[in-house]
Amino acid sequence: MSGWAGFSTLFISVMAGAAQQVYSNNVFLVNTCGVPLELSLSHDSNYSDEPRHIALSPNQRSAIANYQSFGEDVDGQISDQFSLSIKNPTASKTVDAQTLRRAVASAEKTVRKAVRSWVIADGSFCP
Repeated sequence: MSGWAGFSTLFISVMAGAAQQVYSNNVFLVNTCGVPLELSLSHDSNYSDEPRHIALSPNQRSAIANYQSFGEDVDGQISDQFSLSIKNPTASKTVDAQTLRRAVASAEKTVRKAVRSWVIADGSFCP
């Protein structure tokens, strides 16, 4: 009898873990700088380690960080090695993990089912 109880407990635990909700946490940047931008990203995801390069026209928006989680918000997932290089025709700027965390903390979070989004559109990332 105790063998069956142990198996049942294990089976229920495994099934509960398999049914856990997975969230998509996305941070977007809107180009409010008035000029085209070139973005270079690294350590911007917890499911892909490939560096990315993005051309961003004025008023266009693009994801600059993507993370999957089992409930944790994005600020706890941003890698300490996160790096965003932003260049326009005359200047450049580098955004590190701490700067991104501060920007996310002041951005409004939007939730639609299992997708959570933060949009940075205040010009603070303009070079």
